[in-house]
Amino acid sequence: MEKKPKVLVISYYWYPFAGVGTYRVSRFVKYLQRLGWEVVVLTAKKASSSHRADPDDPLLASVKVYRSSIIEPIQLLSNKNSGKTSVTHNPSIFYVKNKGLLTKIAVWLRLNILIPDAKLTWKWFAVSLGKKVIKQEAPDIIFSTSPPPTTHRIAQKLASWSNIPWLADFRDPWTNIYYYDDNPLSPLAQKKNKQLENQVLYSADRITVVNHGFFDKIPDSIQSKIHRITNGFDPDHIKTEERELQRNQEFTIRYFGSLKINQRPTAFLEALSRIENETPEIAHRIRFEFFGSLDSSVEAEIESICDNITFKKSEFIQHSDMMALLPKSDLLLLSIGNSKNSSYALSTKVFEYMISGSNVLGIGPIQGAAAEVVKTTGIGNFFDRTDTNGVSAYIMSCFKAFGRNEHSFNDRNESMEKYSFNKLSQQLDSNMKELIR
Repeated sequence: MEKKPKVLVISYYWYPFAGVGTYRVSRFVKYLQRLGWEVVVLTAKKASSSHRADPDDPLLASVKVYRSSIIEPIQLLSNKNSGKTSVTHNPSIFYVKNKGLLTKIAVWLRLNILIPDAKLTWKWFAVSLGKKVIKQEAPDIIFSTSPPPTTHRIAQKLASWSNIPWLADFRDPWTNIYYYDDNPLSPLAQKKNKQLENQVLYSADRITVVNHGFFDKIPDSIQSKIHRITNGFDPDHIKTEERELQRNQEFTIRYFGSLKINQRPTAFLEALSRIENETPEIAHRIRFEFFGSLDSSVEAEIESICDNITFKKSEFIQHSDMMALLPKSDLLLLSIGNSKNSSYALSTKVFEYMISGSNVLGIGPIQGAAAEVVKTTGIGNFFDRTDTNGVSAYIMSCFKAFGRNEHSFNDRNESMEKYSFNKLSQQLDSNMKELIR
């Protein structure tokens, strides 16, 4: 019997610490196993994450996981009295309003001392454990995924030590990450970060990215190693029977995930305000539900707007609960952050919304990657963050369909299929097998 190829996956995020960083890597792991790979995971004993969850698939539950120690220096500066250890959780720490002394210190340390990220201490422990794992498991290839970039520094050390091929996966940029636009690094920290990024890019045998444009002015020798594998959806999460719905009593708009100040959906908020002021008889039939982490200033603004409109905010919910609510929504809000690289943003939320069948209202760069996906798959409409007229008209068109007792599902179509993790994992499988031949 032919021996299965084996991959060592290095990811800071792994179950039960199931932040958004878990989704892409866990879907790859799941479908690589179906493609005949044996997978072992190297992760941290405890990750700073928005919530805890268990794998929703037996394939993930059966993965062999090794956990190394980590010291989270940023967590030492958390506001203990608030009961929320996530107040200094990167990147939320950069967008805390009215920062106290401890948070200001944490931000300065994160930008200028904790390079490349607040998880840098994980490398001290993970490299040592990783060497033992390699000796015991004898993987054919190493796969690391960021953020945080420390995962790639760990993989770089292990690949150099073992001479095993290494593929580095980037869910987000490194030195071009959006929060550095609003929180510039010192020249020295910027130089050090760029040096570390270049070392990884030169050392990795192959690089996969969610979207092109993550790196500035890279030579052809690196460019030739870069392959685009977008985010996507898990076809196992499609529940066609959930489309037989009981009608909502109110026209229900929902948002899931984090919404930071740089994601403020200006046109959407102004559209809600317009509906409140001009058509209160419609406003009282609209409900806006938010599930996740909401910037306090935006939350206050929504509360001030919503008099007749019902506004309800909840904390993060389990992924399975979110997937059950998506198709029961009359409209799903998507808001892309406002930064110099926001046109490249392509979050997993786009694809979870995609398979729900519900209409999507996107706010952000209309020439960006997320807008392209929304438009080409026909799952909704995308508007510039200042296009209040366009957003208002779209909300009203969806509301009128709701009033006619219509739930206009977006049927799955051929243009969506390329975003299935079944297909995307085949691309990763091909890239990794090329490296180990």
